[in-house]
Amino acid sequence: MPSLDELAKTPQNINEWFLSICAHVAESRRVIEELSKEDPPTEPFKSKYAGRNMLKSALQRAQSFQPSTDQETSRIRCAQATIFLYIGQVSVDVEEPKEAEKNFQSCLDILGLETTNKYNISLLLHAHNLLAAVWSGRGDHDKAYQLLEKAKELHAGYLHSKLPAPKSYDEIFMDEKFSSEERNVMFEKLYTNTLFYLAQVFGVRGDNKQAAAHCHITLQRQLEAEDFDPLDWSLNCATLSQYYVTMNNYQSARHTLACASSVISNVQESSENSTYSDESYDNEKIVKTRADIERCWIKFCVNLLKDSVSDLEASDLSEKVSKITEMKNNFEDEEDKEDSDKKDEGKEEDKKEEEKVEDLEAGEKKEEETQKQDEEDEQKKRKTFSDLVDVEDIELLRITNVESGQYEELVPGELCKTYEDARKVFKAGSKFVENAIKYYTFDGFVTDYVEIKQDLSGLYKNLAVFDKDESRKCKMHKRRVDTLTELVTPLNIQHFRQICRQLRFELGEVKNTMVSLKYSIAVELPQEQQNWKKINNLCFGAIQEFENFCDLLRDPNDKFPDTLSDETVRPYVISQIFIARLYGKFRPMDTSQKLSFLAKAETHFKKALDYYDSHLKQCSGMDLKEEVDVAREMLHFLPRKMEKIRQAAA
Repeated sequence: MPSLDELAKTPQNINEWFLSICAHVAESRRVIEELSKEDPPTEPFKSKYAGRNMLKSALQRAQSFQPSTDQETSRIRCAQATIFLYIGQVSVDVEEPKEAEKNFQSCLDILGLETTNKYNISLLLHAHNLLAAVWSGRGDHDKAYQLLEKAKELHAGYLHSKLPAPKSYDEIFMDEKFSSEERNVMFEKLYTNTLFYLAQVFGVRGDNKQAAAHCHITLQRQLEAEDFDPLDWSLNCATLSQYYVTMNNYQSARHTLACASSVISNVQESSENSTYSDESYDNEKIVKTRADIERCWIKFCVNLLKDSVSDLEASDLSEKVSKITEMKNNFEDEEDKEDSDKKDEGKEEDKKEEEKVEDLEAGEKKEEETQKQDEEDEQKKRKTFSDLVDVEDIELLRITNVESGQYEELVPGELCKTYEDARKVFKAGSKFVENAIKYYTFDGFVTDYVEIKQDLSGLYKNLAVFDKDESRKCKMHKRRVDTLTELVTPLNIQHFRQICRQLRFELGEVKNTMVSLKYSIAVELPQEQQNWKKINNLCFGAIQEFENFCDLLRDPNDKFPDTLSDETVRPYVISQIFIARLYGKFRPMDTSQKLSFLAKAETHFKKALDYYDSHLKQCSGMDLKEEVDVAREMLHFLPRKMEKIRQAAA
């Protein structure tokens, strides 16, 4: 190719003009992509500024040429639009979004809506993507969404036209050309970027379902094209699982996590034996990515057990209702036998009434079963997708091309029904915790370490619900106490006040649960075996934790605020109610001490109600009504109870 000096003269025809422009563009890109790596820290964009000026110079030369045919006009217009796009990209790199937006828009303005040109479609698609990213970065997500939807239309329209694979926009300035297969790969990569940006925009707009769908298809397309960074891909795939967790779709959540673990497992800390060998993978990034995926697995296990507990409690409630109904029926049957002298007509009417109720219940049950079957049939009709994104339900989607089976076997993918099921989830979750804290250590990652350990506490908490042995339940909660105490003890309150609040409140909840368990165990034992002193100490420990939490709400001058922050209102009110109840559970040594404890209980019920009643607007919607109503009843009951105790002691 001739030198820049040789091409500095005014071009005489379209070919000379193109040689001149190509030389300027090639040199500018060399400066931008290669020389910029050597820029000093004090001038990080020195070469990029220089390269952008060269592109502007090339653009001026392009704009000065007067075409003589329609073919030349199309060729020149495409070249100008490509240079505008290059200038916009550099402007993004040098953090000038307004300048970038102007150049990307100029690119689109030049091209118009002509989509059949062999260069234009790739340019149009890429420019829409880049301009959308700029608008999204500036906070206008609606504008970004419109641009990306337009990009989708352009892609679909070109595919529908059945034209050959479009040329890459870079080819206009290149001597060597790409093959048809290479062009198709590059074109589809641009569309994959469109879907990736759409996933982010949908997420910001709050449409999590569409965000997850677009993220899923982006990951699938990257796999199929074999064009992805395994670290980024696996982390994005693991992050996608968290959406499925929020939707209680644990099968899909487990599948995406398994795919993430499968891909990351092929990246070795030493790239010698790695399936994805790349010298750019530093060991710390690999270890961190693995730890982040382990944390996603932890959240999966915690939520699976939590939802399993909710399902179990709902089932228990239903079973209790059924037993009460059965007891009621049995009682009515006994009454009928005792009152055998009643008229047969009355019995017959009762029987008919019962049959009506049974028929009604049977009809409702059949209707529910029919509705459930219809929903299952509808689900079966839905298909997975590879290129389609606009789906109504993404629950059946699977990521192909990844061997994920061995990782899906690590943990169940459905709600636990038995202690054995829950224990499998617990053991898997504990192992993920063990792996995650190898990177997220207490020294250096305090907040992350504490959160991971709190998740471990959550695993113990929910596993205990499935255990029928109350003694073992207590041991599990004791492990929670040990874990949380180990966390909070070394923390600097000034630097980690919020974390300390969380830990103190949770410790209070755990010890309060242990008091209830110990109490229920003690009342079933012979009197000589009841260890009320130990239970009293546990009550005091729980009260101390809740009081520590309340003290952490004070300002730097040790003054309790008149109005608490919204996130601390519910914990504060609940803490005061818990403290009051705990004082009521003490087994005092004498009447005087018993009256003293009940008076303290009364004081703390009042504290809870005083704050609630004086901040009704703030407390509305905080799900406190049930607790507050009980506190009011107790406050009404306690004075009478204390008076009876005084009279009995007199």
